[in-house]
Amino acid sequence: MRDISFARGITTYGDPRNPPLLFLHGIRLGGRIWEPHARMLCDEFFVITPDLPGHGALADLPFDIPVNDAFLAYIAERVLQRPPLIVGYSLGGYVAMRYAVDLPHESAGLLLTGCTTDLVGDRALLYELGVACAAQLPAAAIDRILKIFFRITLPPEVARIVLPFKFDHRTFDLSRRTALGTRYSDALREYRKPVAIVNGEWDVLFRADESRFAQATNASVRVMPNMDHVAPLRRPAAFAASVRAFARRVFDPSTSGPMSYAGPR
Repeated sequence: MRDISFARGITTYGDPRNPPLLFLHGIRLGGRIWEPHARMLCDEFFVITPDLPGHGALADLPFDIPVNDAFLAYIAERVLQRPPLIVGYSLGGYVAMRYAVDLPHESAGLLLTGCTTDLVGDRALLYELGVACAAQLPAAAIDRILKIFFRITLPPEVARIVLPFKFDHRTFDLSRRTALGTRYSDALREYRKPVAIVNGEWDVLFRADESRFAQATNASVRVMPNMDHVAPLRRPAAFAASVRAFARRVFDPSTSGPMSYAGPR
């Protein structure tokens, strides 16, 4: 695959010589969701906010493991000067975990949000059922339903960012290969890099194995009070403050110790 196919999906903020932060978004979203966070953090860090394959500017590429691997390798080789702290949200968190497990030397650490659930067994079956049910509806109909839901449930400033993205059957179907069938809480036991977990208090589905993940990785855990699965987008300043505090620890081991989370809630 030609480099130009990947370059169009990458947005960066700040000085490339600064410690790098790689933000990976969730399904049916894009790198643009991280713009507020990136602008807050780029004074101190080099921030990369790509559209994953199957999303945004790379919507024409399949969200498949070989393509994702090639894309992340492109970022590592052409965009970064050293391994980044990877911030993985929802499906982007599963991409980040699989990449970190397979190539631990290519990352400096992980911050996981909305993805601390092992999608195995009955949970994997429920995900498969969701894919099967979605396949019965046209993408345009699903988009209409989701837009109504987002307008009702999200703050207007967040909805404005989320609404333009489109649902894609192929991406939803292919996401199973990354998210399902791997007990990531076990796979990460050998990662040996710093890990932090930041979840919304009410994100019950994706906090199901939070304690397993924390134990396996010796992760610091922050729970954002009165927040749900969209916590990073609802409270960008608070989430960015959490990322900044953890990134300082990752890139300066002399600051080891409990994470300090400054900033508004």
